[in-house]
Amino acid sequence: MSPGDPAAPGRVLVAARDLAVVRGGRRILDGVSLTLRAGERWVLRGDNGAGKTTLARVLAGLLTPDAGAVEWDPSLAPPLPLLFQDADSMIAAATVRDEVALGARAPGMPPARRGGPDPAGERVAATLRDFGLDGMARRSPRALSVGEKRRLNLASLAVLDSPVLILDEPELHLDDAAWRAWTRRLDAWFAASGRLVVEITRDDARLAGATGVLRMADGRLLAPPATAAAAAGPQSDALAPAGPGAAAAALANRIAAAPAGGGPILRAAGLRLDRPGGGPPVLDGVDLELAAGERVLLLGGNGSGKTSLLLLLSGLADPDGGRLDFSAGLRPGLAFQEPERGCFAETVAEELAFGPRRLGVPAAERARRVDAALAALGMAPAAFRERDPFTLSAGELRRVALAAVLTLEPELLLLDEPAAALDPAGRRDLAAALAAREGALVWADCRPLPGAGGLFHRVLRLEGGRLREASP
Repeated sequence: MSPGDPAAPGRVLVAARDLAVVRGGRRILDGVSLTLRAGERWVLRGDNGAGKTTLARVLAGLLTPDAGAVEWDPSLAPPLPLLFQDADSMIAAATVRDEVALGARAPGMPPARRGGPDPAGERVAATLRDFGLDGMARRSPRALSVGEKRRLNLASLAVLDSPVLILDEPELHLDDAAWRAWTRRLDAWFAASGRLVVEITRDDARLAGATGVLRMADGRLLAPPATAAAAAGPQSDALAPAGPGAAAAALANRIAAAPAGGGPILRAAGLRLDRPGGGPPVLDGVDLELAAGERVLLLGGNGSGKTSLLLLLSGLADPDGGRLDFSAGLRPGLAFQEPERGCFAETVAEELAFGPRRLGVPAAERARRVDAALAALGMAPAAFRERDPFTLSAGELRRVALAAVLTLEPELLLLDEPAAALDPAGRRDLAAALAAREGALVWADCRPLPGAGGLFHRVLRLEGGRLREASP
């Protein structure tokens, strides 16, 4: 590639040829070739395990392929800016402001003088305002909610002002307001700059205005690239399964009937959780009663306290005020917001069997639970039992982590945004598995769930530290 203006329309910025990546004997990428130009915005789609994240990392220069090559425009200096799915993996600084400032000052730029102009500082301040982070500029990124960390990740990339931006499911853990604000900013930046954007996203709204859709399956790009209109699918994130049958009826878009004869298994009265370092409490007078077999959807924006409430309900944290009573012998099971971060075993079967083994479940019953949990989440036991969890895609690893909680068969299942990173089939499999359970469920999420009304008996919203009834 020859030197020149990287933003010149039609200029080739990234060219990949016959890419192959092999992990654990499986071809994660298999003969992928593509050319990406300035002024293009591509949407990259495919099921869990298709190879999308691996391709994004190779294109960014963060992963060397086992075969093939990537050529970048001479004006680019790989690694290129890439948004990871894991919000914490991108955080390095001690404060929110410092995190954004890491990318604002170009190498070799002289330090700002006291009282003099500071263009980098002005960019940092403007970016913090644009992403609603100026009020938490002095806070530690580690003290933020996952949704707030996601906004910080996006701000840290936006301040780079790079000719190329690669985004791996940027909508993960963002509430509707934060996601729409980001897409407006991204679209304005793209329209004004003529740069290159590659987005891995399930949001059909992102197809509007896209150059086209790159579709992947089994490590390969499907040819030719699809137009945005052809790739759109109705309610791709809907939880209700398609087609006839009891599962589809159970998950119709309506609130389910209350479970019959279920006595209370949990009562919370006036729960208060103070915010570290002062300020308004995270939870301020939360009242909740949960019946046996009841399924509750808990909605709330980023930073509203959903995760904190789940930690209290699981018994893993204590409130600073109020009362929380559990029925005798109740065993809650909690899947964290990023449950795959707790995976550690060498095989999927060992990962899923660990919890039941600790509970003293006999070997034959452990094996049954492992296979049942895998099958319920759309993972063929024979194909996944002996797989190394760390060779799986993010979506597949998310299913494994959720299956590990299901093998515990808890009377109360607490899920923190469990459908994040799952493809449409995975979301529907998860919803069907939860509908078939007999125990109680609290599913916390930052966004309403299309087609989920029939899965839940109640919908609650957490705002201002308090719970209120909401519509599905």
